[in-house]
Amino acid sequence: MKVNELREVIKKYKEEEKEKIIVELYKRIPKYVKEDYNIDNYIINLNASTEKTSEKISIERLEKEVAYFIECASDDLYVRPNKIIPKAERSKWRFKVKTFYKQLNSFPADTEEGKKATNLLVSLFKILSFGTHYLTFSSWNTFGAIQVPQSEFLSNIVQRKLANGITKENLSDCVDLLNVEYDPQEYHKAILYAFESCLKTTDTKYMAIELLKEQVEQWKEKYQKEDKYKNEEYVNYFTECVVSIYFSLCEYQKGIQYFHEQYIVKRNKEIKEYILLEMLEERELYKEWVLEYESKLGKLDYRESLKEKYKEFKNKV
Repeated sequence: MKVNELREVIKKYKEEEKEKIIVELYKRIPKYVKEDYNIDNYIINLNASTEKTSEKISIERLEKEVAYFIECASDDLYVRPNKIIPKAERSKWRFKVKTFYKQLNSFPADTEEGKKATNLLVSLFKILSFGTHYLTFSSWNTFGAIQVPQSEFLSNIVQRKLANGITKENLSDCVDLLNVEYDPQEYHKAILYAFESCLKTTDTKYMAIELLKEQVEQWKEKYQKEDKYKNEEYVNYFTECVVSIYFSLCEYQKGIQYFHEQYIVKRNKEIKEYILLEMLEERELYKEWVLEYESKLGKLDYRESLKEKYKEFKNKV
């Protein structure tokens, strides 16, 4: 209903009926909306502004509030009965996080307060990522609930970190963020690309490659000690990221060689080749795609879809 239509409808009501409507609507307005838009003051004084309030909150206060929120979430207080977080408040966790996200991003990244804010964003990112696989809040879809995709949240943190200088320490902190649980609502490549897209210079990309390779080795060591799917999965995630950066540097053979050396596929070698060819296709590297395909002719039993693509791409090069 539009405002003009609303005005026409309420004309037919008596004063006591209008009063009833106002009271019922007021009951249904969430507390945070009442506070944000000064609803109570507006009711008391019609000349009061209903512009959304934007009171600046100190970084010290945010540090305490975010730390307490994460402590409660880590103790499962947002998903189990307890006397610390009232039942009515447990489902409102997303409003807290949305407010934290906005407030923390209001601090310029290259200031001392901004650095603290970025670290708090990292803490929120990690608990939300954890919550995508382990019930921590009232919804498994934690990033969807706050309307900020995991890839976007990650990109925001990386950009803020690197705004303070592209050092090995800062970049290492950013690479470490790729060790979190990946949101099933997003394709893992979206997360990896969000990181890669923040690497703006050649030097930064080479530095990132070395740090990512260190992660590959660490996850491979875990994989060799305990043959778990997650260990294999993260070896492959970091390997894909290294290969993608090599491709962005036009070092195609280095990328292909690294993929063959590190990527883990236990059973069907054709699946491994399919994944590499898909990466080449995504970059429209048709010449490299054809050469790679032909290098395995007679060694692999390619699926029909790849055979068709080979005919198509062969004509392009």
